[in-house]
Amino acid sequence: MRMEGSLDTRHLGINTLDSAQKVMLKLLKDFDRLCRKHQLKYWLDSGTILGAVRHSGFIPWDDDLDVCMPREDYEKFKKIANDYLPEDVFLQTRELDKGTKWRFLKLRDKYSTYIQKSELNRKIKYHQGIFIDIFPYDIVDTNTYSAKIFLNRNFKRSSIPLVKKFYGLFNFLMLAPLKLIPYSVWKNYFLKKYSKEKGKYAATGLEIMIFHQLIPTSYIFPLKKIKFEDEFFSAPNDCHSYLKHLYGNYMELPPIENRKIHAHKIFPFTKCNHPDTLDYQHHN
Repeated sequence: MRMEGSLDTRHLGINTLDSAQKVMLKLLKDFDRLCRKHQLKYWLDSGTILGAVRHSGFIPWDDDLDVCMPREDYEKFKKIANDYLPEDVFLQTRELDKGTKWRFLKLRDKYSTYIQKSELNRKIKYHQGIFIDIFPYDIVDTNTYSAKIFLNRNFKRSSIPLVKKFYGLFNFLMLAPLKLIPYSVWKNYFLKKYSKEKGKYAATGLEIMIFHQLIPTSYIFPLKKIKFEDEFFSAPNDCHSYLKHLYGNYMELPPIENRKIHAHKIFPFTKCNHPDTLDYQHHN
């Protein structure tokens, strides 16, 4: 049975970005309600948890929202979400949306359009509504093969000048072959063999080929609640260590010239060209 959607307040936005953030917040609230209903674990991640700690909500110039789930909860969510999500939320997976380039889950708003810079001058067939990203994390031991795969972060931190200079190339050469591994093989062999229920690290899943993290589980569990905008959501237990691990001096604001949105264009009130969309109508 589908849930009733959270309150849509995009019409109260003072500008395009503010309206888009209100859409993402609604998606997060819908996601949170479904997770609580089915007792699924998740936590705010990346710039979202940074925004929660530093700004008590969105980073003022941020136009995306990230959450993470342990593998078991992620797979359960993927299996049941389409039956419970509100009518105005689109669950984007490779199975449900042919042609989508992402291997991880996204929740898309059916009333809007979000055009990424990489999508310019291309004929897009997948859903392009404003979205939130849902990333799977695998719990692993430090000395396992699966953990070592994700240690490309060490390349980025390397003190070797040649490695630092050609980090992108090192990253590509190490990770590109992983894209050729069918996920069924990864899941049934690598994860089954190397994952640990109480492993010391949470590693981003194979679905995430853009960036990778290997984070001590002691920073994450047990999860706690943190205020983000007008509600409380699940967060890492030790946000300070988590954010320091990700960003270093996370309380320092970036230079003004780097405070930019990721999107090329955002249309909070205009649906995209995908067939599973809705015409926006404001209801009081």
